[in-house]
Amino acid sequence: MNVQELLDILFPKGGQKHLTPDQESIIKHPNGPAWILAGPGSGKTEVLAVLVLRLLYVENDSVQQGRMPPESIMVTTFTKLAARNLEDRISQYRAKVVTAHPDLVGIDVSKLRVGTLHGLCNDLLQEFRAPNYQNVRLMDEFEQALFVREYMSLIKQPNPPTEIAFWQAFPWMFQPQQWKPTYSYPPTRWNSTDKLVTLLNRLVEDRVSIAGLRAKGGQLQVLADLYDEYVQHLDSNFRCDFSQLQSRFLDFLQTTIGQSFRDGDGTAIKPGIQWVLVDEYQDTNPVQEEIYFELAKREDHNLVVVGDDDQAMYRFRGGSVECMVTFDDACQVFLGLPKATVARYPLVDNFRSHANIVSFFDEYIRSFPVMTSPSARAPKPSIRAQKSISQSYPAVGRIGAGKLDDLAIAFAQTVRGLVDGGVVNDPSECCLLLKSAKESPHNAGKYVDALINVGLTVYNPRNKAFAEQEEVQGLLGALLAVVDPNRRYATDPGNTNSIPAGEPGIRATFNRLAAASVDLADYVNKATAALKAKPGQPLDANLQELAFYLISLEPFSTWQQDPVRRVRLGKLTKLLEAYSSMPVLDPATGLSRPGVSRGFMRASNSYPGEVDARWLGGFYHLFIGYVLTAGFDDEEDEDVIVPAGMVPVMTMHQSKGLEFPFVFVGHMGENPNISATHELETLFSGYPANPARTFTRAPASERAEMDMIRQYYVAYSRAKYALVLLGTNTHFSKQAMPLGPSRNWVRHRTNEL
Repeated sequence: MNVQELLDILFPKGGQKHLTPDQESIIKHPNGPAWILAGPGSGKTEVLAVLVLRLLYVENDSVQQGRMPPESIMVTTFTKLAARNLEDRISQYRAKVVTAHPDLVGIDVSKLRVGTLHGLCNDLLQEFRAPNYQNVRLMDEFEQALFVREYMSLIKQPNPPTEIAFWQAFPWMFQPQQWKPTYSYPPTRWNSTDKLVTLLNRLVEDRVSIAGLRAKGGQLQVLADLYDEYVQHLDSNFRCDFSQLQSRFLDFLQTTIGQSFRDGDGTAIKPGIQWVLVDEYQDTNPVQEEIYFELAKREDHNLVVVGDDDQAMYRFRGGSVECMVTFDDACQVFLGLPKATVARYPLVDNFRSHANIVSFFDEYIRSFPVMTSPSARAPKPSIRAQKSISQSYPAVGRIGAGKLDDLAIAFAQTVRGLVDGGVVNDPSECCLLLKSAKESPHNAGKYVDALINVGLTVYNPRNKAFAEQEEVQGLLGALLAVVDPNRRYATDPGNTNSIPAGEPGIRATFNRLAAASVDLADYVNKATAALKAKPGQPLDANLQELAFYLISLEPFSTWQQDPVRRVRLGKLTKLLEAYSSMPVLDPATGLSRPGVSRGFMRASNSYPGEVDARWLGGFYHLFIGYVLTAGFDDEEDEDVIVPAGMVPVMTMHQSKGLEFPFVFVGHMGENPNISATHELETLFSGYPANPARTFTRAPASERAEMDMIRQYYVAYSRAKYALVLLGTNTHFSKQAMPLGPSRNWVRHRTNEL
């Protein structure tokens, strides 16, 4: 089969779907590195899927001689959901190919290596039994925070002068309300933990030279020592975090076993890795970049990256848009290839949005002088609208009001009108995008209240109010009612620092629920009475089992029928499992106690039938306190973007990769701020682990501008039929970045509604 035969099978003449000439050019890319610059709504998932099919099934063509074994193809995506969507698309197309060519049924697409880079790194390190990844537990963000809090000397051994001196070297890590370098006391334990986790992760993700930091001296030397201490604790306790996972995989690729995995042995059984396809490359970080190029060292260096630097949104998580903008430079550094030999394919046909919307967001990002900087954008043509929408209406509009309260009411009434008028089939087709979806008065709060007041239900999983929800507080309160029923530990003056401020509230929520549920109250009373054991010995009670039994009772059992409450309860039980799995520190040795599980409670020596005070102290401070103060988002069901019948309120980051018929974008009065992320980039850029691969970055102030422009560009490009900007009259009359490069830019390009 040649390429044209494959395309005729997948896209028969007269069918509804077809590829553009630009998309076909990518499908026919022969070999070598390729740089695909895919604009919003340009069908990049389709292109990736068909390219994979070409590699699997084409064997007689000028672009390819011989089929690629499925296990020799690695495809990475940014999320698990994107990986599943890609696999589904490949399976659907495979069915068409096999129907036309039954002789190809033996090609097993399940052997393709498709997933997130973290997931693939974890799987491959286990599959090849990498020496540095044996019997290791991969910690999520919650476990990593607990681990750092428990084990790192800076946190667990309070020494205010040392802590203050250290954090004074990184003052921009903290919000003013958290801590200031002029204070005579250090940050709180949890604030220090959060910031130290960020530093430790970024050292890996930014490929920072630890030796270089140590040689610099001062607090950078202290940071280098803390990094070494952290790695030692991870090794001693058989733990690994997501950043270290990438570092360990890069190390693995440079071992004999890793190179054998990459290069194969020339047989069909071990073909090695022959093609690496990377989606969402604009959010790649330097350590990931080096992994991809290490995987692509084999001739013909078949590394295909797909992304859009204009949609780079994850600098705050370590993503470096410069990896995408300078991909051709990287090919020269890592592969020794001239920049001119790197194939470049623009995908600029937008199949999502009304032509006026496409024109608006394309002109928007091109209009800012800062976006003409060489480090801002890769060169590419303007986006072209391809969606056929015949109706003539104001596709890009704005709603203004004197104050935010009135703006929220006008927005809610507009959505109500769209639903009642049958313009949309379901409220879920109207999406509100904001910089922050936290339900505070200046963020999503007033919009949410206004929607509720007009009878609409809201879906807002990133409201940072996970710990405030009734079901979360109720289950936490039930657990406390069992393990500390008389509040003996909570009322002990010596334990004041261990009791989180929200403890009375969660107990009150449980008491209210127990008063209405006889079964719940009865079980808690029986469980409390059953906590009997020899003094100081483990109780016959497991924290996780206790939680699972509680959620089988009312009202939790009924709440599990609600898709939103069910996911919240699922997240809380996952957090309990993570807490229970954490090693218990032995103060004498500084190591974990073998065979001791944090999830099993111990009986008190002083109060028979009650739980040991030390266990309670950890539970109150490390678990309850962290859940109540960390500002968790709700866990999101990846299979359900928005439940039917609910209006989605999302962050702009959350909307990446999604589309909605009607999109409303708020926070029109914003201007950029230099963040800790920008400061860290500036600091760490002076200590590269690979001096041959460095970035010429714009000043921090310009990077902050670029990031905000990209953020709103993503928001504006989510809309299919209508894009509406929401702002007060003051917002629309002043100069703010979401409104374009000049005061009246947006007024001249939108219709007042």
